[in-house]
Amino acid sequence: ETLQKANDELEQRVAARTHELVQANAILKQEIWERKRAEEAERHQRILAEALRDSDAEIVVNLRPHKVHVPVSMAALKAGRHVYTEKPLAQSVEDATQLIEAARTHQDKFACAPVILLLPTAQRWQHLLRQGAIGGVTFARAQLLAPPIWDDFPLDHVWYYAGASGPLMDVGVYALTALTGLFGPALRVSAMAGTIMNEHVIHNGPAAGRRFRTEVADSVHLHLDFGRFFATFDVSWCVQTSRNETLEVYGEHGTLAGDPTYANTPIHLFRPGQGWTVDAPTPRLPRSDDWFQGVAHLVDCVLHDTEPIPSATHARHVLDIMLTAQRSAQEGRTLELQTTFQLPTATP
Repeated sequence: ETLQKANDELEQRVAARTHELVQANAILKQEIWERKRAEEAERHQRILAEALRDSDAEIVVNLRPHKVHVPVSMAALKAGRHVYTEKPLAQSVEDATQLIEAARTHQDKFACAPVILLLPTAQRWQHLLRQGAIGGVTFARAQLLAPPIWDDFPLDHVWYYAGASGPLMDVGVYALTALTGLFGPALRVSAMAGTIMNEHVIHNGPAAGRRFRTEVADSVHLHLDFGRFFATFDVSWCVQTSRNETLEVYGEHGTLAGDPTYANTPIHLFRPGQGWTVDAPTPRLPRSDDWFQGVAHLVDCVLHDTEPIPSATHARHVLDIMLTAQRSAQEGRTLELQTTFQLPTATP
């Protein structure tokens, strides 16, 4: 009995010590990873600084992952370069404001993805709404729904499900840019958000069979107050497919439905007594997701000293909506937005 008791105590001490070692090893691995990441970031910043110093390029196109958009754009703006950045332009409204101020200080042109307001489709939507095709707007509904894993999902795209990303920050920007591009700045937002699918398995491609955890809300639902009417926006990576349109705008005398976030997409128009008709926007672009239009537009702005239509202030407002929506979901209340912007008066 004494021997058994001593053996049990020894096993408990071994188990406790093993647990301590496992924890210490995990902490050490995390510290090593963070140090390597910091060293890699410093190396990239040195390479960028050297490139900016040695190159006479006037425009920098920032296609880096979300978390490094700010340092890359800031370095380019401070070096006197015009910048076109992928979305979102920053991780906080404060950082976005600093970028905008840097562009003003150095007299740089600063344009931000997405290119929706440059597309003939969105411009046709704007024209129909201004023309009163459906009368006064009474409500709008947008959605961007997608399956959690797409074909040949590469392992290095797991960051889409890590902190600072997720469906709202990655693709929500498209519908929110369209809504605010059509109706101007929103005033208030309320939201609900959660993680519906906690783990994913890559089904095909080189990383088939690999599992990874979701670190962000993969289903987010917003209510927006535009002052004159309300709008809703659902964004989720938990949906295999949907038959609904990306955007529907309801008015006193009709409905507009379609997808203004892409070029070359038809607009469906309903009027009482006439039923549904189809309005095909022109001209057509070579690609329906032609983001190169943004870079071409920035070149034109530099050559003619005009302000970019996909402006940094618009992008900051969309960022404000997304970040405030996340806070609204956490706090369970409607929150006022802190930013605004002016819709462009001219089209490209």
